[in-house]
Amino acid sequence: MKKSFIAKLIWLIMIVVFIVGIVCLFFLPSLYDLFKGTDVRRFLAHTVAYKIAFYACYIICLIIIYQLTCLFKYVFSDTPFRKEVEKNLKISAILFMLLFIIIIIKMLFIPTLLSFAIAFVCFIASLSFYVLAEVIKSAIIYKNEVDYTV
Repeated sequence: MKKSFIAKLIWLIMIVVFIVGIVCLFFLPSLYDLFKGTDVRRFLAHTVAYKIAFYACYIICLIIIYQLTCLFKYVFSDTPFRKEVEKNLKISAILFMLLFIIIIIKMLFIPTLLSFAIAFVCFIASLSFYVLAEVIKSAIIYKNEVDYTV
């Protein structure tokens, strides 16, 4: 399969975002304080549960980016219909559902419209990734049947 320039560019951007995300993980409290609003408390002033949820969301997002990078790698290979692609899509679906749950729990304590919108997007992304994983699973079965008959 021929790689398009746009696909290569997206893959490269995802790798850069992943590396920058890992580096920023060590400076997360400082970055939080740098970009927070004036009415928001400093990162270290928040409760331990808030800090754990914040770090969990950040790490989940990094893992999602890693999974998507792996997906691009498999799609670039000769056959995108592999069990690994299905597995990466299902893992991404689960991670998006975890983000959804964390944000919904956060909304019980700090309800905002933005949190609701992000939770909705995470829920839809989770369902989309799961459906796509099932489509890939069916395509793998169909491809194997065709390969065996030929």
